Amino acid sequence: MEKIKSILYGISSFADISGNNAYYVDKTMFIPEIEKTRFNFFIRPRRFGKSMLLSMLGLYYDIHSKEKFDTLFKETWIHEHHTEERGKYLILYLDFSAVAQATDDLQKSFNNYCNIEIWAFMRRNKEYIHENIVEMVNKENAISDKLNILVHGIRESNQKFYIFIDEYDNFTNALLSEEGAELYHQITSQNGFFKDFFRTLKTLTSGMNPALSRLFMTGVSPITLDDVSSGFNIGTNISLIPEYNTLLGFTENDVSEIFDYYIKAGQYPLNKSEAMHLLRKWYDNYLFSSKSEKSVYNTDGVLYFMTLTINRTYYPEYLIDENLRMDYTKLQNLVFHGDELNGNFDILTEIINTDKISANINKSFPFNRLKEPENYKSFLYFLGLLTFTRKTFKGKALLQIPNETLKHLVYDYIKGILRKPYGRLNWVDDMINCMSDMAYDGDFKPAFEYIQKLLNIQTSVRDFKNGEAVIKTFHLIYLNINDFYISYSEKEMNKGFADITLFPFYQKYPDMKYAYLIELKYIKKDFEGEKLSSEIQNKIKEATEQLEKYSEDHYSKKEFSIAPYGDVVLKKLIVIYQGWEMVYCEELGVENKRNIYSA
Repeated sequence: MEKIKSILYGISSFADISGNNAYYVDKTMFIPEIEKTRFNFFIRPRRFGKSMLLSMLGLYYDIHSKEKFDTLFKETWIHEHHTEERGKYLILYLDFSAVAQATDDLQKSFNNYCNIEIWAFMRRNKEYIHENIVEMVNKENAISDKLNILVHGIRESNQKFYIFIDEYDNFTNALLSEEGAELYHQITSQNGFFKDFFRTLKTLTSGMNPALSRLFMTGVSPITLDDVSSGFNIGTNISLIPEYNTLLGFTENDVSEIFDYYIKAGQYPLNKSEAMHLLRKWYDNYLFSSKSEKSVYNTDGVLYFMTLTINRTYYPEYLIDENLRMDYTKLQNLVFHGDELNGNFDILTEIINTDKISANINKSFPFNRLKEPENYKSFLYFLGLLTFTRKTFKGKALLQIPNETLKHLVYDYIKGILRKPYGRLNWVDDMINCMSDMAYDGDFKPAFEYIQKLLNIQTSVRDFKNGEAVIKTFHLIYLNINDFYISYSEKEMNKGFADITLFPFYQKYPDMKYAYLIELKYIKKDFEGEKLSSEIQNKIKEATEQLEKYSEDHYSKKEFSIAPYGDVVLKKLIVIYQGWEMVYCEELGVENKRNIYSA
């Protein structure tokens, strides 16, 4: 009887996957395409399988793995289609996430790590490296000099040398996050040790007959490479090329086949259609080229979900794996000029309000230009917070937040920006309690009154001219303080676009009773007295017509179990602000004398 494959979640070693009968989504068919360029740079967001890719490529090209090819690759596409380059390289693998982030002597930490890897490489390949080369390498102190001697020595021995660098920007990103820009600039400046390392790489990959045969490098952004390589001229950046869109991540067909495998093995009792629907909402919809047609799911998210649902009859309590979260400290600094919010906060506001933004993605930009709007948008894209949409707007690519997981991470990012002014106010717990009352009791007013309170504290946002957009952003952020609801901004419903919709996350909260359809209206500050009262009535009339129209969207009712298709009750709310003050908050169809709020 065939042994059922396991899912080795969190494992990035292809040898472990192959040797332990684990499920592997085959990516070996990309090898011939990768070979078309000799020096490659590849950017993808965190937890997308970059390390697994390099592990697989390393084993394929490693001269020591040539005799193990049938065992390692027996179930993959490349087994029947291998290239002439298979098993012909000496492999040096560097993973810079392993560099200890000792800010007191980062260069020493970097040198220690690289020294160990170079020593292990020479020991492993001693039959291919002349002893005099080993001696010369050992005499040098600088890693750049060691690498330079080693590569040229291997070429003189008529051997091919392939260097893989995984997470090349891991410790530099940590520097920016934890220490600020000063130390980062020290190591990436003209005399910095990291700059010197990449200067050596550039030399080794240059010329008609470069000393280094091949190079493949991965990271999460192009910033560090731009700073250390004087304009991004080490190899070919393949990150935005359509042919590599599905090099990492899982396609819809990949995910379907995973379900089919475990269903056939009798290990998946949950409904496949419902589970796929959930995965699409939370992990799908990444496009890594404006010309790509096929979206991909986040690798980590799918494997996390499958690990927690195989042989179970319930869904995970938390759909966002903590490993997908990142430290947004460095991002928060990008929206401030001193203590004041800058124009990049407007960009975040537009993204939250419309779920999309237009941009020209810049493949290369240094850290000191990161605050520029197009670079900032590009940075959000490379981190995975935005993705392509297959659409354009005025000649620019149209980007959007890809899924519910990233929507919550973007909200977390903005909540971090807004957290500081609240001081000791225990607003998170208070807001969660308000949301619980909304979800289970239908009591919505305390939540909106509390949002009004938080908004009054946030003086830093009140200088923004587009107050209407900022107010809507606040509501979307705080109404998503937990995962009770799947929220939408400007959701298309019955040939219109609803301001805010809150639909129950019923897979996790099957007993939730209330959904919400919210029209958020804004009145300028210069309305007073009877003129203000008249304008409020105009807004109420306008919102009423919109809510009655949107609430007849039968597709949404059916999808989210809203009556008559389920037991969920849809509440239709009208919320009106004048300037920064809420002047009206009522449910459509419910009489309430207390409908005008005092400032």
